[in-house]
Amino acid sequence: MNESVLNDLRAFLAQAPALAEIPLRVEEAGPEPGTGGLWPRGVTVVTRKEDVLGGVTLRCRAEFLLRLCLPLPPGDDDQAVRNAGRLLALESWVAARSATHTLPRFGTGLPEGETLRAQDGRLEGTDLVGTARYSLRLLAEYTEIYKEETP
Repeated sequence: MNESVLNDLRAFLAQAPALAEIPLRVEEAGPEPGTGGLWPRGVTVVTRKEDVLGGVTLRCRAEFLLRLCLPLPPGDDDQAVRNAGRLLALESWVAARSATHTLPRFGTGLPEGETLRAQDGRLEGTDLVGTARYSLRLLAEYTEIYKEETP
């Protein structure tokens, strides 16, 4: 995975209309409403193929967690609906970008083989001062190609 992917992913997400006016930090969110954070959660190798020349192709899945702190005054059902709608809109926006291959580059394979899913949006909890913490999983699938170096 390219080293700048976290910053690239953060910049990509900042373009989403659902995240307008919400600054995204890396590994930090809140506690004030209107903030967000993006965490890497690890990479899993899904498949591994080796060719006769010693080259290796890995199909990988990287997981990220997006956490949003949004306003949610106690008893404000309209704001709760707006917050939930924001998560659904973000999931749809990511799906559309994935379908059109307009994503940040994750691996060294063809860009057409890369996908990004936003899923499992949920409310993590609320506090007494009117802030709700929401999270959303981002799953990127991509290919890494390693070729044996010849002297």
